Amino acid sequence: MTYELLVRGGKVLLPGRDPLACDVAISGQHIAAVLAPGERADAEEVIDASGLHVLPGIVDPHVHFGLGHPDDWETESRAAAQGGITTVRNYIQSTRSYTLEEPEERARAAAQSVIDWVTSPIIMNEEHLSELPRYIAEHGIETFKYFANFKGREGAYMGVEGTDTGFFFALCRAVAADPRALIAVHPENIETIWRLTAEVISTGREELAAYSDARPDFAEAHDIFTALLFARVTGCRMYLPHVTSRLALDVIARQRGDGSTIYVETCPHYLTHTALSPIGSLAKVNPPLRADDDCEALWSAIADGSIVAVGSDHNSRPRAKKQGPVWTASAGFPGVNTLLPVMVSEGHHRRGIPLRRIVEVLSGNPAQILGLAPRKGAIAPGADADLVLVDLDREATVDSADSDSRSDFSIYDGWKMRGWPVLTIRRGSIIVRDGEVIAAPGTGRAVSGRPAVGSTA
Repeated sequence: MTYELLVRGGKVLLPGRDPLACDVAISGQHIAAVLAPGERADAEEVIDASGLHVLPGIVDPHVHFGLGHPDDWETESRAAAQGGITTVRNYIQSTRSYTLEEPEERARAAAQSVIDWVTSPIIMNEEHLSELPRYIAEHGIETFKYFANFKGREGAYMGVEGTDTGFFFALCRAVAADPRALIAVHPENIETIWRLTAEVISTGREELAAYSDARPDFAEAHDIFTALLFARVTGCRMYLPHVTSRLALDVIARQRGDGSTIYVETCPHYLTHTALSPIGSLAKVNPPLRADDDCEALWSAIADGSIVAVGSDHNSRPRAKKQGPVWTASAGFPGVNTLLPVMVSEGHHRRGIPLRRIVEVLSGNPAQILGLAPRKGAIAPGADADLVLVDLDREATVDSADSDSRSDFSIYDGWKMRGWPVLTIRRGSIIVRDGEVIAAPGTGRAVSGRPAVGSTA
């Protein structure tokens, strides 16, 4: 038969395998076959992948498109594609009913995005809680998020209404009522943080480390313990995003084995930066950066399977909002365009983590957790033809000006990294070649599926 596209001569990352020399044949929007190297095949277009590694398109389980700017889908999806990302899970937040907000979000993405997506609403008030079964049944929404730290007026600057621990328990119970539902929890004990923040500010400190001291690792670990206890009591499936510390990992390890379904994620910045970073408030994020020991503990947890996913926590925040004392600078920064290079350069090359493991935490596991497998996250016949071709030996210095993100900085500016994407394919169409986005806006689409049931390792 004649294929539409043939990726020939590369080393391919098949599910659970080390790199293997083979060819990938594509028909329409799907992978048609995985062929032996040089196996006779006719194709309308052949991509020479000699010297390159062929990975499944990256599935970023943690982005905040729309938080930095209303038109984020137009620019940030392009930046994501430049980084080899073909699918994102976007957290959306509103005080309005998501029966209104989610269709509007979907329309914005459908008009602007060059990559595929799944949306995950942030549950913030009693209306959201009461409507959760409708979100699942009528809108096909199956993953949700809750900010355990937004109590009182803590989230007022983002329009987030304060809740309490009782609300959190009720939310876990509602999620547990439907086997399709999954809840992601931002864990920080804000009552402890309020007191510590006042103490640190009273000393006159304004540097990045002061912010981390005001929001310590035990505040994160405290709410992780509560979250996991609620998961065990209610039976809800739980996702812990942006885990930052050795202490948090210790709490999680002690709670595992009780039959609960727990998925643990971290982010690149917690693997590479600390509270002593010289870039100061540019690196402000919630939860905050920790210490070198925490970075290495997280890398070890990726290697041994305790952490199952790595997400960018991308926010298109501009540099202008990151200036001044750390207490008033905005939290968050961009990360979609550097997610893959960080994991290849710092994880694979520097620490020897096998590429198959890098692929699992960036593609396979997120796709399974979000219920997108077997369509997404793996190179296999029948799957969507989402691929990223990577030059493992290419060295380049990060320059935020090379990204299509509307954000004008990167916490990795000036870093030399080894291992960069050179071609991104989304559902059989080349969308980025050598850093240039060639896909038209609105060619991405919504995807959905049932969250995985059981452990992912």
